[in-house]
Amino acid sequence: MTKKKSLVVDDSKSARFALKRMLNELGLDVDTVDSAQDALDYLEENHPDVIFMDHMMPGMDGFEAVKRIKSNSQTAVIPILMYTTKGSELYLSQARALGVVGIIPKTIAPVELKASLFELGLIDNDKMESSLRLGTPEEAGEQAQESKVGTAQTRKKNVLDIYVEDLRKLMDDQTVELHRSMWLGVESVSNEIFNRLNTELDDKIEKISSANEKLNDATMPVIDEKPVWPLYVVCILLFISVVFNVVLMRDDSAAQIQQQNLTRAGVNEPVRQTVENKARQEQQNKARWKFIQWALSRVIKYPYDELALNEKRAVRINEVIGKALESHYKGRIVFQSHVGEFCFTSDQSGSYNLAKSDLPVTRCDFIGNYMQPDDHSTTHQSLFFVNFLSDLYALEDKGIIVDVQSLPRSVHAVNYPPQVEKVTAGEWNKVAQLNNQITIKLEPLSDDFMGTSIN
Repeated sequence: MTKKKSLVVDDSKSARFALKRMLNELGLDVDTVDSAQDALDYLEENHPDVIFMDHMMPGMDGFEAVKRIKSNSQTAVIPILMYTTKGSELYLSQARALGVVGIIPKTIAPVELKASLFELGLIDNDKMESSLRLGTPEEAGEQAQESKVGTAQTRKKNVLDIYVEDLRKLMDDQTVELHRSMWLGVESVSNEIFNRLNTELDDKIEKISSANEKLNDATMPVIDEKPVWPLYVVCILLFISVVFNVVLMRDDSAAQIQQQNLTRAGVNEPVRQTVENKARQEQQNKARWKFIQWALSRVIKYPYDELALNEKRAVRINEVIGKALESHYKGRIVFQSHVGEFCFTSDQSGSYNLAKSDLPVTRCDFIGNYMQPDDHSTTHQSLFFVNFLSDLYALEDKGIIVDVQSLPRSVHAVNYPPQVEKVTAGEWNKVAQLNNQITIKLEPLSDDFMGTSIN
């Protein structure tokens, strides 16, 4: 599809930059101007595929600009979207009467903007890649960049599928280990019974031999006087008796072993299962507590020129979810984004740059966060992250609910210094960076933690 060009008309630098960023992510070229008159001058030599028009601007307002654009046969066919905070039905009807195709709010989410542009035929509807290969944040960033420019087609597994495979492998290993332990236990019991029976058999043979010796001693004085054949008969009978007793003892031993095995299986099985279940539950509780302590100590920081929630933060969040699955955690995991307000200066082209460290904070052209101009959570998320987050709904089958919230920037993780002449931009931006972070809040649902919220 041929790359489309758009024009953004707005007197607010931060609003122009925020919309330009989203449009660039959707594959559109973007030009910006800061007044309606500049827009009309621009259209004398350029023909964009769509125009985003602010309403309230110094000099000519957005409606007047729309009238002039639609009255010119060279520009009348260009679709115009009002980019404004106004959104009443009356305003929409007035805008449509002038030829505006629609209204998008300045708090619009990337997915909603994508849908609007798709309806106008400006982008296709290919779903952006949202599955994630586990790895370092650097690797994930490189992979996302390759996906954007279309130079890599690497197959990636879904996040949930990866951890399901890992859990299945762990369960298989544990099953093999359990079977091995059970057979070792049976073998140990069998050896104990066999050794005891052998000892009893040796004692009986010794007693029979002793009795035979006494009998021989009693008959020795009359050997020379009486025939010896009765002695042979007695010996034969004794030998037959010994063999018969040995056979009976072995049969009794086999029956005893079988009976003991049946007794162990029938009587001790519930006890063994109870002990194993209790040990397993204790192990899982320890694993959950370990995960909770680990998660609550996480602070995910991000640079001033990046969205709070993008491909790199998806990798970090994926790491937390993986450990939650391994520990059998059940409940809600809330990722709360904080936004730092930085000191910027602007150049001749209207672009923002981080102020020099030695500049007094009172001389900043803009204090805020142009990447996230407001506190709506949708404006903190890239398109990649929105699709990534939708994949995480499948975790509800595992008892885990992932939630993303944006805290108002009035809630400071670290308090800012006063805006006075002696405070430098470097000191201010250092605090702003500390406030540019994502924290984790846990709401476990297990019986041990029911109704508890952990920050």
